[in-house]
Amino acid sequence: MKVLVSAWHEIRRNAETSQTEQTKQAALRFGENLPRKLRQLQDRLRDGYEFSPAFGATPPKGKGKTGKRPIVVAPLEDRIVQRAILDVLQDAKEVPDVQAVLATKTSIGGIRGRGVDHAIQIFAERVEAGDKYAAGSDISGFFQKIRPRDVVTFLIKAGVERDFVELVKDALTVELINESQLSSEDRALFPTGEDGVAQGCPLSALAGNIVLHEFDERMNDRGITCIRYIDDFIIVGKSRRSVEAAMKAAKVLLAKLNMDIYDPATSPKKAFSGPIDTGHEFLGYQLIPGRYPPSKASAEKFLAGIGGLINEGKRSIKKAVADRKLNSRDRCYVQTLASVDNAIGGWRGSFKSSVNSDDFVQLDDLIDRRLHDFRKFYLQHLANQPSRRQRRALGVRLLSEPR
Repeated sequence: MKVLVSAWHEIRRNAETSQTEQTKQAALRFGENLPRKLRQLQDRLRDGYEFSPAFGATPPKGKGKTGKRPIVVAPLEDRIVQRAILDVLQDAKEVPDVQAVLATKTSIGGIRGRGVDHAIQIFAERVEAGDKYAAGSDISGFFQKIRPRDVVTFLIKAGVERDFVELVKDALTVELINESQLSSEDRALFPTGEDGVAQGCPLSALAGNIVLHEFDERMNDRGITCIRYIDDFIIVGKSRRSVEAAMKAAKVLLAKLNMDIYDPATSPKKAFSGPIDTGHEFLGYQLIPGRYPPSKASAEKFLAGIGGLINEGKRSIKKAVADRKLNSRDRCYVQTLASVDNAIGGWRGSFKSSVNSDDFVQLDDLIDRRLHDFRKFYLQHLANQPSRRQRRALGVRLLSEPR
């Protein structure tokens, strides 16, 4: 029960920040009768847990990227169990092979207690040590090429009990409830066959780290440093020759897993190569030693997110002054300001390695303009409105109008 409670809280925190209202509401309903719901999960696990088909979503990739991203949205109960499995494996001190995967210093993503800033810290240490050259790439088709059978084989050899391994296998298996409703092109994006794991599954990062454990070890025993965050990696070394040789070795090692890397000449947004102080972009940072500012793409995405929150606020204010009923998803003036403040705090917190305040001063100036325009919009739309409508547009509840 302790494991399930911990897993629930982790899934709940993720649900609260989800952009999908259905996910938020599912978490709220589960939490309303938490003890009973978790006992039901316990009973299902004792009886032989069966995972339900998930929903396959295909949102477009981020700005500047083509194609769609296959996201598997599993039922809330399944995500709690998947997270609980992950926690059990991470805490399994009696399984040294799993602990060896988790202890790999240069493997950053999906490992408890580590984040992007740990990768930047290792990079900074290599700069101090005199490394002069860097190259990096995404791993092409990473989640689609992870073979669950390789994960199962690893866990069996590591001494994990067979029934628990079967649970892991089932948790990694993807079955879509809406497969018949997807186009053939969209269906091909999802790992519903023998190969591939779901993006969005709590276990997928660990599966990737297990499959790439040999890659991590081999790439760091040749006089260079290879820092990997899930499917992004960067190689740093003292010479161009050693780094380029390591990139060729990476391509060979990944080919054995049916994976590949990109060529910086033909895919400059996916790969890079050059002197270490050129300002390459990696994990949202611009790799400028001594500064490590957010990359241009990260800053643009962040500002676009702030703009989106403000536009949503404007729509809710228009709805309020038109005397239309507001729902739980509507954020008026004060709620929009709170959302913007949370977004700023969260984004700044993800760039702890950035040490030059000038980069953030410039972004603050742009945010100030957006907030000024939002306040002006709010005041203009409240002019000559009755006090009740003004209060609704402000976002302060009316006792006579419970929401």
